[in-house]
Amino acid sequence: MTLIIASQVGLLLGLLALGAVALSLARQIGVLHERTAPVGGLLQQARREAGKVDRVDLDAVRVDTAAGFAGSLRLLSKDRALALLFVNEECAVCKSLLPGYAAAVRRYQALPLVLVGGAASTALANFANRHGLPPERVLASADLAVSLQVMQTPTLALLDTQGHLLERVRLRGPAHLAKTASRLAAA
Repeated sequence: MTLIIASQVGLLLGLLALGAVALSLARQIGVLHERTAPVGGLLQQARREAGKVDRVDLDAVRVDTAAGFAGSLRLLSKDRALALLFVNEECAVCKSLLPGYAAAVRRYQALPLVLVGGAASTALANFANRHGLPPERVLASADLAVSLQVMQTPTLALLDTQGHLLERVRLRGPAHLAKTASRLAAA
């Protein structure tokens, strides 16, 4: 009989310990949820704010091209609209766009399509040479990406002559770049 009572007491203690562990895990999950919830909210707020960008000060944004130009974006644009393709040198999708970018530059010479990376000018010049890109159409400017609140690459942004953001498109691949470039050239 004592053996049955001892097993019942052991079972009850084990059940209480299991309940305490379950409550402890539930508390930890709640704490983690509270800690990560603001991050998700901040990202959503940043995405909403990114949609509100409507103009870039062309005189204030400094750029460096792979051809050696260093100055304001207004001097680079020469009072023309700009189609800015934001890429990251390590992005696989961005690298897949490079042949299509080079073809679009050759095909639509009137369209001022400019490749924008965040690298230093020497690294950017090497990047342009390695991929056979025209160095005057390859520029580095982290300020420009911040000004336009570009959060992902590859992204194509179209600016008018006054720096107003006309369109911003997150590109999905080479076919999407070709379609967007032909649409912009026709406009």
